[in-house]
Amino acid sequence: MKHHETGIDVNNSRRHNPRIGLIALASDVLVERDFWRMGLAAGVDIITTRIAQSMPLTPATLAKLEDGIPDAVRLLLPEANLDAIVFACTSGSAIIGPAKIEQTISTLRPGVPITNPASAAVAALQHLGCHKITFIAPYTQDVAEITSSVFSDAGIGFSDRVCFGLKSDVEIATPGLEHYRRALAEANTAAADAIFLSCTTAATLDLIAPLEAQTGLPVITSNQAAFWQALQLIGRTSSLPEFGRLLA
Repeated sequence: MKHHETGIDVNNSRRHNPRIGLIALASDVLVERDFWRMGLAAGVDIITTRIAQSMPLTPATLAKLEDGIPDAVRLLLPEANLDAIVFACTSGSAIIGPAKIEQTISTLRPGVPITNPASAAVAALQHLGCHKITFIAPYTQDVAEITSSVFSDAGIGFSDRVCFGLKSDVEIATPGLEHYRRALAEANTAAADAIFLSCTTAATLDLIAPLEAQTGLPVITSNQAAFWQALQLIGRTSSLPEFGRLLA
């Protein structure tokens, strides 16, 4: 067989889009779709790996995600560069701790900036100058309490906190616009300067625009905030007004 030297430099043969590595829960129904929608709009490629998650969603089962992070990271485009990595679980980030997650991932992918939806939501609210939120989470009360502590620890207050009491990602992916509208109608939003809709598998990306129009407040969601901060980390500037004030 003849061997033909191509002369191709594989490192410089083609400029590629920025790449965001996404560590998604095995049970997450929507995060990958949401990231791909935003990624296509922003000219960013999304590379996904999955991490095992037991049900029901409790502080104990979410804490066990920590054990699966190394194996998930090893499957995240091991032979090519990533520009940023998102650990895509809001409640899991709050329970494990953002610093511990970043340390674990950095051991395997040194030099790659890392974020998560909880830390990203705090950064997004600070970026918009928001200090008090209406916090809406689909989880049970114990998981919602721990998740909301990420905001209080950062000095962000609450006009109200609401949880739906759902125990699995399939259940969490079900509530739509009218469910969230009813929840907001019953919540005290008068003193809020933003609304946060928690959870990466919640079907909230398409709710941002109508809820911002309804309330007059910025609406931050887990996936929107995590994608926004990933763009910040890779130095990408994109105007994506269809995904709310934060990305506009």
